[in-house]
Amino acid sequence: MEGNERRKQLAKFLRATLSAAPVTAENLARMLAVSVRTVRYDLDALTEELRCEGLCIRSQARRGIWLERVEVQEAVTAAPVLDRKERRDRIILALLGDEPCSIDGLAEELAISRNTLISDLKDVQTTLEQRGLAYVSKRGAGIAATGGEQELRDMLIHIFAKEEHDFRHFDRTDAASSPFRRYAHDLPMAEIAAFFLDLLGRHGVLGSDLSINRMICALAVQMQRLREGHQITEGRPVDFLSNEGEATESLAAEIAAGMAGYAPEFLHAAEIQHIVKELLHSRIYVFREEPGRTQETARALAREFVAYAQVWLDDTYADDEELLRNLAVHLRPALERAHVGIVLTNPLLERIREQYRAIFLIAARAAERLGERMNLRFSEDEIGYLTLYLGAAIERKKLRKSRKLPVVLICGNGVGTATLLANTIRNRLPNLHIVRILSYYNMKPEDVADVDVVISTVSVQLPEKTVLRISPILTDAESEIIEEQLKYLYDSRFIMEGNTVRISGGMRLVDLLTEEMIELHAQAADWEAAVHAAGHLLHAAGAVDACYIGRMVESVQELGAYIVVCPGVAMPHARAADGVRRLAVSFVRLAHPVAFAERDGAEADLLFAFATPDEKAHLELLLDLWTIFSDAETLEYLRKCRTAEEVRAVIGRCTAARKE
Repeated sequence: MEGNERRKQLAKFLRATLSAAPVTAENLARMLAVSVRTVRYDLDALTEELRCEGLCIRSQARRGIWLERVEVQEAVTAAPVLDRKERRDRIILALLGDEPCSIDGLAEELAISRNTLISDLKDVQTTLEQRGLAYVSKRGAGIAATGGEQELRDMLIHIFAKEEHDFRHFDRTDAASSPFRRYAHDLPMAEIAAFFLDLLGRHGVLGSDLSINRMICALAVQMQRLREGHQITEGRPVDFLSNEGEATESLAAEIAAGMAGYAPEFLHAAEIQHIVKELLHSRIYVFREEPGRTQETARALAREFVAYAQVWLDDTYADDEELLRNLAVHLRPALERAHVGIVLTNPLLERIREQYRAIFLIAARAAERLGERMNLRFSEDEIGYLTLYLGAAIERKKLRKSRKLPVVLICGNGVGTATLLANTIRNRLPNLHIVRILSYYNMKPEDVADVDVVISTVSVQLPEKTVLRISPILTDAESEIIEEQLKYLYDSRFIMEGNTVRISGGMRLVDLLTEEMIELHAQAADWEAAVHAAGHLLHAAGAVDACYIGRMVESVQELGAYIVVCPGVAMPHARAADGVRRLAVSFVRLAHPVAFAERDGAEADLLFAFATPDEKAHLELLLDLWTIFSDAETLEYLRKCRTAEEVRAVIGRCTAARKE
């Protein structure tokens, strides 16, 4: 996070202290992921800025830091210090003005050196080209940006939509306080916002604050450009993939009719189509009410996206109805945007990539696979939103389950006693998960096959299980003894001791892929035998129970060829609950490729099988695997290595080069 952005976040945290308790410098440092010293420096930098707003930073030992309101001093304040991204946006706005700029004049306006400006112009040129605009520099005439009207508006909206706005009180704000307020100071922003919000309310259209703010910015830019005589004279109508677009087009026409009082040109066909595109860009999409083929298609796409994604995850998400529903709602307009070529603006993208790095890559791979099938390409901004849905599903699953030791309870004293005993155990031992309650005579071998521990009120002979004998009515003394025994079993099961590998979110591929986890001359008649070979290495190392191998095979049957993550490479795995004891990965190279599906490209000769104890433990590992799978040269080296030691050396070199 850059300094200026960090200080903005710090100011937000401090403003909360106006109505709440003080906060310590240590807590601020933790929230911002910086040192306490950096927080102190930022507080110094914010002091004058906040004082100009009538706020004063107070601090007291053993109490913390807080803001108080003070009388604003009339004084000429210095121009705020801009970070590199903010300078880039200010430069672009200047280049898009009516007159060319001079480098010296622009440097003076931004209070930076000429060399700094010239360095910034390299970023500016790249940004302009990405947005379909051209950077023009003529000796004696100055510098400017040129391009089509549509591209120019897109650039303006992209910059203005980054700011935080409260359009209800916009007309009472200082016109000089931000680029957008300077741009729109003569526009009736509060009226535009009221009209648009009322229209959405009447249609029952829901949109986030970010979506609504962006669309209001878009209407402001459109109005200003029309007032200045700049129209979109040519525009290809949006070619929607389905008839869902009719409702969005109807809403755009209604918006144009309402805005025509400010500028009649809003009613021109090309301008209405511009509004359609901006609604899509702002993620404001009108859905038809009737269920039918379109909705089912969206659900199918959501299920397909989840199937691609969960190849990289430790658990099954195909049954997460909330995830499927949210994805279906998002993917329908997302596909339309990709089809039309609209580049979505996601103001949270950098934060998402920083906070959810591995999940972003998983979403990107799933989006890439889905896009390949549909001949579409999703932008990184779009993938950022998909990452949020996927991350929410992961967090949701974590809330629904904690890391618990599965046990079977055998009680032959009747339903009432069994229920009371089960609830007593759950209350006293929250790390325990009672998988099922059985009576002794109804117990079958398969009823206890998936657990290591059996708690019983009767004597049972289960040689391969740990059996804890208890009374039907637990005494406090008995409970304490059972608690100690189960704590030991829990630690042995999930917190590996001695020479085993502890659960860790920071384990790298080269650390986990020891020589005994590598097989270079495996023979497999089919994909099932190949998965068994990779799973056997995990089991032999004590990383998984024997049942995990069978669950990997079942997962392939459920997911199909999705586990072939790139040409020639498969990544079989199962869930943490399917018998994982610790984080581990194995590598198997087959003498001959095996097919994972009938379609082309779904065969593999390299298998990386992994086992992970929870949702986060394997994310660092996945980043390394991603690096390997994205490097064709490394994959070819792995096909030629003669020893396990060479394999580890190749992987070590490749993953060592991975950047943050």
